[in-house]
Amino acid sequence: MQTEKNIALADDVLERVREQAQAEGKTADEVVEQAVQRELARKAFERIRREAEIRRGGMTDEEVDRTVEKAVHEWRTEQRVR
Repeated sequence: MQTEKNIALADDVLERVREQAQAEGKTADEVVEQAVQRELARKAFERIRREAEIRRGGMTDEEVDRTVEKAVHEWRTEQRVR
C-alpha cells in the first residue's frame, strides 16, 4: 500500500489533469504520476545528452565513427597478439 502524499497544483492545472484523466479512463493520480515520470526521464536524457556533447569535444559524427573504428581495430589487434 502506498503512503498518501499531497502535491499542490494550480487550479487550472488540476482541472486539465482531471479532464485528461477522464478522457483516458484513468485517475488523476495516474495521469500526474505518468507526467512526472516522463518529465524526470526527459531531464535525465537531456543531462546525458549534454554530457555526451562535452565528451565528443566538438567532433562530427564522422570523426566519432573514425575514432571508434580505430579504437576497435587497435583493441582487436592487441587481443590477437596476446
